Amino acid sequence: MKKLWIVLLSVALIMAFSMPVCAADVKFSGSYVAQGYYDNNRANKDNGPSVTDTWQRLRIQTDFQIQEGLKLTTRFDAMEKIWGASRSSTITSGPGAGATTNSGNNDTESENIKFEHVYVSANLWGGLLRVGYQQQSVFGTSFLDSGDHAYGPRIRYDYPVGPWTFIVLWDKVEGTEYYSSTGPAANVGNNAYQVDSQADKYVGAFMYSWDKGNAGLLVYYYVISYPDGPNMVPGYSTLTDSTGFKRKFWIFDPYFKAQVGPLYLEGELGYWTGKWQDPGAGSTAANMDLSGLSLYLSGTYDFSPMYAGLTLIYVSGDDKGTTDKYELGIPGGSDFNPCLMLFNYDLNRWNGNQGNIAYSYSLPGITNALMGQVFVGVKPLPKLDIKASYTMAQADKDGAATGWVSKDYGSELDVTATYKIYDNLSYMVGFAYLWAGDYFKGTNSGASVSNDYLVTHKLTLTF
Repeated sequence: MKKLWIVLLSVALIMAFSMPVCAADVKFSGSYVAQGYYDNNRANKDNGPSVTDTWQRLRIQTDFQIQEGLKLTTRFDAMEKIWGASRSSTITSGPGAGATTNSGNNDTESENIKFEHVYVSANLWGGLLRVGYQQQSVFGTSFLDSGDHAYGPRIRYDYPVGPWTFIVLWDKVEGTEYYSSTGPAANVGNNAYQVDSQADKYVGAFMYSWDKGNAGLLVYYYVISYPDGPNMVPGYSTLTDSTGFKRKFWIFDPYFKAQVGPLYLEGELGYWTGKWQDPGAGSTAANMDLSGLSLYLSGTYDFSPMYAGLTLIYVSGDDKGTTDKYELGIPGGSDFNPCLMLFNYDLNRWNGNQGNIAYSYSLPGITNALMGQVFVGVKPLPKLDIKASYTMAQADKDGAATGWVSKDYGSELDVTATYKIYDNLSYMVGFAYLWAGDYFKGTNSGASVSNDYLVTHKLTLTF
């Protein structure tokens, strides 16, 4: 009898703890993307090799509505990889056996389910508080946004007042916090166990909305610490002893979006200023100021079933001759892909940089560029959108202090057709041709540069 009562009590406790959880409203959303490429001459050289592959990604977001005004959100990516590529960083069998590297970004993304978001949302004090790992680098237009892959620890509070929304937040930049499980207490004085490696953003913003548009301003203050000691900061393995420094700078990011009759206009400006390198006592790092500018303007005129528009982009380049100042503008974000080839984040990520990697733009998104694009489109059917664009681009600054052959990236023609098979399922086919400019010659005036073309198709499911 005693055992029976213990069992009944256990069942009752399980039910008591389970009932509130079962009562939570759970919602799922997400996307599946598969995109294939044939890139005829990615290296932009005579008889250059072609690249053919298909990448995919499954993204699942889960919202647990605990009670009115309180929610837990998670998001993960799974099977983010190139079709048919090894899921290990070391290929042990088949073609390429013995290789220790794999297709670009394939290893780390495809080996596991990668949770990127987990945060609590709570309606408090008339606003919305969100705490945890969240999407970062999203504000205004898509020009400077990198929300597709930028995430990290964040505390954000939004407070609406009529048409106004005021925002304050703090971000920890993912991948910048170094910590050793064996230090520092037992390793004082050992550079290999220093822990002063971190990056924080302190942000204030406001937005104003009206019937046919909105505008706003975001102000960042960054503090980034690079410690003494080698190999302490991911991506900065060239740091050596006694080169520790800090970066302390401001970013001002105003934007606007407006519908004026059949004309849609949007624009965004990014300006950063401050210290790019602020060396501490005893550091051998250079003292460098920061001053960079990025500008985006776009207009689309709708005369259904057709539309046409113009886009202008400027991202200042770094003048290599000024060693005491860093002038590169804020790179255009990975969410903004104006072309199928030039400055296309997904293509760069999975197939590498356009042209000789030593001479091409080295960051995802738009950097060191002056671009102009005209586009025209037609929607002959409600579910079919056919668009063509022509883009001309050149570098703002040479790729080196002296001897760079040209600033001309070249020009690109893109044609795409997107059809909505279902409301949540679309299929895109596209063709791009790049007349490669002499920028890709680098400092070798005798180098030969050849054109490139791309054929792509993409299936996108959202739910």
